[in-house]
Amino acid sequence: MPSHKTDKPLIAVTIGDPAGIGPEVVLKALAQPAVRRACRPVVFGDLGVLERTRKKIGSHVRLTSWEPGRSWPDGVPVRSLSALSPAQAKPGVPSRACGAAVYRYVTEAARAALAGSVDAIATAPLNKKVLHMAGHRYPGHTELLTEIAGVPESRMMLLGGRLKVVLVTVHLPLMRVSQQLDRKKIRVTIELTDRALKRYFACRRPRIAVAALNPHAGEEEIFGREERRIILPAVADAKHRGVAAFGPFPADSLFYLAAQGDYDAVVCMFHDQGLIPLKLHHFIGGVALTLGLPFVRTSVDHGTAYDIAGKNRADATSMTEAILLAARLAHMTKRRRR
Repeated sequence: MPSHKTDKPLIAVTIGDPAGIGPEVVLKALAQPAVRRACRPVVFGDLGVLERTRKKIGSHVRLTSWEPGRSWPDGVPVRSLSALSPAQAKPGVPSRACGAAVYRYVTEAARAALAGSVDAIATAPLNKKVLHMAGHRYPGHTELLTEIAGVPESRMMLLGGRLKVVLVTVHLPLMRVSQQLDRKKIRVTIELTDRALKRYFACRRPRIAVAALNPHAGEEEIFGREERRIILPAVADAKHRGVAAFGPFPADSLFYLAAQGDYDAVVCMFHDQGLIPLKLHHFIGGVALTLGLPFVRTSVDHGTAYDIAGKNRADATSMTEAILLAARLAHMTKRRRR
């Protein structure tokens, strides 16, 4: 990437599934003055798809095709990594071509981050179905980025102004959650949460609550044994390593306390346990942050919304907040390295 006389971090913004709302929310976010003040965005995606979307929604964002090594353009630079036809990227219609394209956007952005060519990544939504259609068997961004980065563990934090939740398991059928929980996995999740809160959110001594899996935290094993046999020992392990971890607490009352500020984050056992309270408070504007990667990666906290793709109805608040958070964390990381 070219040198540029500015302290603004360089943020790779991927457009997600071209057939979803990703191109629309990226363009709407890039039109926000706050985004342009906070960073230099470079879009990893498809210039043709973006131009068609720009015309459809009446966006005035100026896009310029760009390749590494070229001078920095006046408009928003786009690394155009695919050339999908209107039929291949029809809004609302999942396709193999879109799956192959989004895989390339994410892969190239991650490689740029690993090489230090960009300071962070902010990703628009993809759908695992299109990845699978293209032969890439990943449940989502997190698992793909974890493999590219070569790290042993990563977790997803979802956050807004009142809540931060971190998931032990993510995209699993509910009946398989208990089978996938173990003492080490929970302890690692707690530790990654602790490090992220200290590194990114200025928490000198984070208070981390751990949610129980079963109603009433198992109630002396009447409603389940996971609390006493797996979760409680994991919390004890984290405490032994110096983490201020508490629980397991019944989830039906825990999130009220966390939203009031009693805890800095909640470690959750499964996807909906964390996402339901998070989206209750932050349905518009919630952001995802991947923990454990060697670079900053943020994302929207919503999906591809095929039902409204191409209709100029998508709200870009989450995409905007994801870019702003990526810029803020990247700037913080750069300052520490000086």
